[in-house]
Amino acid sequence: MATVVHQEHQVLTEAERILAEASRREGRKNALPPESRKSSNRTPVGLAWGLLVPALVVVAIVSIFPIAYAVNLSLHSTHYLNIGSFVGMDNYGKLFGDPAGLAQIARSLIYVVASLIIAIPLSLGLAHLLNREIRGRRFFRVLILLPWVISQTVAALTWKWLVNPDYGPLGLGHIGGGRLDFLANPVWAMVLLIVVNVWISYPLATILSLASLQTVPAELREAAEMDGAGPFRRFLQVTLPLMKPTLFVVAIMLTLLYFNMVTLVYTLTGGGPLNGTNVLSLEAFKQSFQFFNVGVGAAYSVVLFIFNVVFGAAYIRLLRSDSND
Repeated sequence: MATVVHQEHQVLTEAERILAEASRREGRKNALPPESRKSSNRTPVGLAWGLLVPALVVVAIVSIFPIAYAVNLSLHSTHYLNIGSFVGMDNYGKLFGDPAGLAQIARSLIYVVASLIIAIPLSLGLAHLLNREIRGRRFFRVLILLPWVISQTVAALTWKWLVNPDYGPLGLGHIGGGRLDFLANPVWAMVLLIVVNVWISYPLATILSLASLQTVPAELREAAEMDGAGPFRRFLQVTLPLMKPTLFVVAIMLTLLYFNMVTLVYTLTGGGPLNGTNVLSLEAFKQSFQFFNVGVGAAYSVVLFIFNVVFGAAYIRLLRSDSND
């Protein structure tokens, strides 16, 4: 018994010694001037800049420099890639002062807005279906992703074969005794372009919507159901408000994708017929790499960049105002 008491006394003495040593160290730290304490907790300036500068250099190379170079090209006459004299806004005048250029802007807006109106509700509906406990759910998830992994060129060629009125498997050459040729009519060509664009892009929106839908607490939907809310009302008042941030992100991503789409349009319709599907992105490509009017093509690219910034800023503003409410 005496041995146990002696050991406990030694443990308490050692603990008191450790606490006293810690108190002395804290006292010496507090005795330092405020400037010394701040400098000891401050990250070295050289280290901070050493970590920041490489990231700034990469951003400047891949983002800032190409934008500045395109703006500079758009303000000069060019011969191939050789920059000539300063022409000011003349290259932009070829876009905004020409009815064909204004028609290209209108077609681009129709193409983007119509694709968004179809793609986002479609992805929401598919996400709700895939979120249910159904047989073969994993198979359907893989099936929905297939259009996303197919290249735009392959998708365009496949759809051109499908809708061909002569030998296409859809048999569009004999509908009601008539002949439906999507690629021979400007309106139908734009409809086909929008459909194919939605087909290759809805998987991304569906996967993001499904991921957001799975974060909605089931308790909220169950509570709304107990209060007498039907499926549609539960979706509008419970599910949709919680999914809005993700839907805004999806809208931004799809808008940027649609405005900058070149390969699909070029392969599927080539801008025809009668320039009925000649959107801004395709015209920028043609001016730069077919007609070698690089200055005019740069002006088209700058206008596309402005559209992307405006739409992106509008989405972000709506997202912030919604979160503040």
